[in-house]
Amino acid sequence: MLLSRSLPLIRSALLKPKNAATPKVSVRNSGDGFRYRNMGDPPGSEAIERATDISFTLFWYWVCYHTITKYDHLTGEFPWPDASQWTDEELGVPPDDYEPPNRA
Repeated sequence: MLLSRSLPLIRSALLKPKNAATPKVSVRNSGDGFRYRNMGDPPGSEAIERATDISFTLFWYWVCYHTITKYDHLTGEFPWPDASQWTDEELGVPPDDYEPPNRA
């Protein structure tokens, strides 16, 4: 079985023409360094990078500070109502002796 599967591969390798045109890949000289999976050096100056670091720091400081000191903004301004204290009338529940109308 191995021989029967490898015969077409061997045949194509032996019968390959000697003057076959090889594909030519043009070289692109765009003047920039090679970058495949990374972005390389970030564009811009070091001052812009420092300004963004400072703004990120101030933002997260503000968020964390207000989360710790003013957590009422997250949990709500008013206390949660106790649902066990609600009456059936407030909830819209009909009384026990209520008979629905006959729709016939």
